[in-house]
Amino acid sequence: MSEQRPYIAALTGMRGCAALMVFLFHYEALHPGIRLDLAVPVIGHILQFPLGFGGAGVDIFFVLSGFLLTLPFAGAALERAAAPDVSRYFKRRFLRVFPAYYAQLFVILAVGGWFVTWTPQTAPDFTAHLLMFFNIGAQPVTPLVGVWWTLPVEMGFYLLLPLLVPVLRPSRWITVLLAGIAISLLYRAWAAAHFGNLGSAQVFLAASQLPGSLAAFLLGASAAVLVQWLPGSGRSRPAGWVLDLFFIMGLIVPAAWLWHVVLGAGAGYWMGHWGMIVAPVALGLPLTIAVLGLYWGSRVGTLLLANRVVYYLGLISYSLYLWHFVVMQQIQFVLGDAYSGLGHWVTFPLNTAAVIAVASLSYYLVERPFYRLKSYSQVKAG
Repeated sequence: MSEQRPYIAALTGMRGCAALMVFLFHYEALHPGIRLDLAVPVIGHILQFPLGFGGAGVDIFFVLSGFLLTLPFAGAALERAAAPDVSRYFKRRFLRVFPAYYAQLFVILAVGGWFVTWTPQTAPDFTAHLLMFFNIGAQPVTPLVGVWWTLPVEMGFYLLLPLLVPVLRPSRWITVLLAGIAISLLYRAWAAAHFGNLGSAQVFLAASQLPGSLAAFLLGASAAVLVQWLPGSGRSRPAGWVLDLFFIMGLIVPAAWLWHVVLGAGAGYWMGHWGMIVAPVALGLPLTIAVLGLYWGSRVGTLLLANRVVYYLGLISYSLYLWHFVVMQQIQFVLGDAYSGLGHWVTFPLNTAAVIAVASLSYYLVERPFYRLKSYSQVKAG
């Protein structure tokens, strides 16, 4: 497996880019009208695009989760061997997700009103947070940190995946994939019709729950089935230039779709626009192709995503995702009126450095002790 590790390093880097996109998206939300292309030298033009479309980083997380978690299950199913131990699988998922989440939850609760995001918690609210159950049910609980809405969606797929083991073979999987896509489309159309009168934020949250995001997970899982099936099929992996094309087009197509469809739809996008309904497929399919290119060794993708900086962002990506919005809110709260007088050439580096510092502390003090990820040097040494 040593020759595959650089490709996994690139996938870790892709996760880091997804977290960075979400960070930029929320930076823009806290600084309306920002123009990084005018305020930040050199890299400002590169950073400006994700400000408007960085929410697509969540789609990258969903596709990557579907791919990486399905790999061992698909390998066992295709070899007709025993599936990975389910209890160990759930233990690893728990240790991957809950410690850093609990640490953040209890820090916010312990410090209380100092955090902008803190609100008083009733016993049912607190229980919902402990169980990560706040998105579910007829009366969902508003999470203390807005970005936590994605965590129950991920957890839902974690619970679903072991049930899919009997169908993780190409002859059966195609039917499952098509059914999952149909569920996503129908559910999103229903969410738009049912919640449209409550506003775009409610439609967004409703439409993005597991049924509405299922296609993205299953497309990622499809790539896992493919890469496990291909070696035994007698077919060789695509040529190097094809893998580079996979990676490049897997990024260009979503960018073009976001630019033309989402930007073109404007405020009506989350109110039932056809682009919102087909988004899990429109984004998930090209992103899955990019993942295939990275896994099989795209040279361009490895160069861009497996370098030390991007790989490190991938390592801390979960903590970065958890903490970035809270940290940015607190910086504005602490600096008060003085913050509004600072230019983006000050506030952007300040927020970036603070978010990465807090995420690094969370990773090294909480995440890594519970879930040991290999260091960059180990991955490169193979």
